Amino acid sequence: MNYYIYGFTGKGNYRKHNEDCLLINRETVRKGGFESVCIAPFLSAVCDGVGGEQAGEVASELCIRYLSITDYDSSVDLDRHIMNIHSKIIKNGISSPDSVNMQTTLCCLAVDENGRAVCYNIGDSRMYRYVGGCIRQITVDQTYGRFLYEQGEIDGISELEPEMQNAIVSSVGSVLQLPSIDRFEFVTPFGSESDDTVLICSDGVSDYVSDDEFEIAMKIDNMTFKEKIEALCELALRNGSTDNVSVIGIKPFDTQEEYERLIGGIATHEEKAETIRAEHECLAYETRYQNSMLMEQADLSLQKLFDDLESFKNT
Repeated sequence: MNYYIYGFTGKGNYRKHNEDCLLINRETVRKGGFESVCIAPFLSAVCDGVGGEQAGEVASELCIRYLSITDYDSSVDLDRHIMNIHSKIIKNGISSPDSVNMQTTLCCLAVDENGRAVCYNIGDSRMYRYVGGCIRQITVDQTYGRFLYEQGEIDGISELEPEMQNAIVSSVGSVLQLPSIDRFEFVTPFGSESDDTVLICSDGVSDYVSDDEFEIAMKIDNMTFKEKIEALCELALRNGSTDNVSVIGIKPFDTQEEYERLIGGIATHEEKAETIRAEHECLAYETRYQNSMLMEQADLSLQKLFDDLESFKNT
């Protein structure tokens, strides 16, 4: 299966800098839109530098760059890898007084070589899954208001002051505590329905676009996938977002016809070449994987032969 990915990020109407950063097919994206076609295994993520902390844009870009060089597959312990990234960001931060305690959120989709999809989340960026015409939030915001509500200490998040409601309680790079990694495995295979789509958003979008608005945007037939993603960012700004805005959309597809419906036209030679390259990468990965399995089996058989010979000598 192929995956079409389009992401857009911008500073919005009020912020001087963009503290969001995107990972799209190993590319680090800090401004504007970027599209790509890839195959599994892959990682795709949104990081949002924590407001109120120093050098949030540095923390988010560092986190994305460390993820971009990860050779991910089912054998990788991504929880441990994220903790290592957390430590690296802290070490980078203490090297300068301008970046001490720099922090970022992380919302990441990991799809392994078997097509198994898992969401890894720290902070309040969000992942949604749109399938069967309905949107569903996969992640749970790691905020102070949510924490108190789940602990039963308040009856509703609205009891808190607005700045306390959305204060995050977990992040990558904090010198005060380890990040709490929420892990959500997809119940049904990603791509099991024709409209199956994952959306990863920074809170500058998710706080200002309702579930109904997400669904309406995704159902518009006369817009390309790229246009839908950019429209969600624009809608957030029109709805009053004062933050940076970022959305990544990930859509599985099998055929060239499906791909051309996504991009709204006939695929160019370059776009066809990208799809073919993705398929070649998939075949190359499968070949490497099968070879490693054969080598491992050969090593085990050889070891068993040595063990049998040793046992024979001792009898």
